[in-house]
Formats: sequence, structure tokens, C-alpha cells
Amino acid sequence: MTNEERDQLSDMLLQSLYDYHFANNGGSYNLPKAMINADVKSKLAIENLIEKEYATDSGQGTDNLVLAITTQGMDYIKNK
Repeated sequence: MTNEERDQLSDMLLQSLYDYHFANNGGSYNLPKAMINADVKSKLAIENLIEKEYATDSGQGTDNLVLAITTQGMDYIKNK
């Protein structure tokens, strides 16, 4: 996967988190870690979002990723 492909997938996932946030009153998106680990491209894209501080994972210690968009991530989407 190239950096460009990772960034495109990251942008798509971030847009989904943005839409989910407003459709679910600020709710976080839950994904099984096993599913993400099976899809290397998605895992890299999600890690990229977390590294850029556009998303957070509050699911440490569980079997799920609990992803939420950050204010920085919202600003990125709005200014894109």
C-alpha cells in the first residue's frame, strides 16, 4: 500500500467517523479488533488517523476498537 492509498482510505474512514458522530449524537464507532487485524489496509489507515490525532481509540483492554473523531479531525474534514 502506498502512502497515497493509505491517505485516501484514511480520508474515507475519517469522513465516515464524522458522519457517524453527527448521526449518533457524538457516539463512538465500535469495530472488532479481529476484523481490523485481518484487513491490513484498514488497520494502517486507522493507525494513521490516530497518529495524526484525527481520531481516538478508547477501546484499550477490550476486543473492540472504539473510534471517535476528534476536534482536529472535524476541522480537517470541514477544511478539505
